[in-house]
Amino acid sequence: MVSGCRRPGGRGMLRAMIELADVARFRPSDPDALVTASLACPLCLGSEQVHWRAALEGHDPSVLCSCPDCDEHWLVYLAPQQALRIGLLG
Repeated sequence: MVSGCRRPGGRGMLRAMIELADVARFRPSDPDALVTASLACPLCLGSEQVHWRAALEGHDPSVLCSCPDCDEHWLVYLAPQQALRIGLLG
């Protein structure tokens, strides 16, 4: 989320990036609906409109999510078994 705040001295807007991060809350055996619900927007709690991109390789597998309704972006970290499950959603 990007928010604006005034800099001292009135020299325009200072734009700061506030990054939201979470951990996934689903079991690898959960149905697809529960897996995608774990990626829901933290502001509006919607999951159908959320766009996500998985980064499953490396030491910290994660999913970068965005909600077009709220214009919010957040990162969801995954355990190795969850990363495999997200990979199967494709």
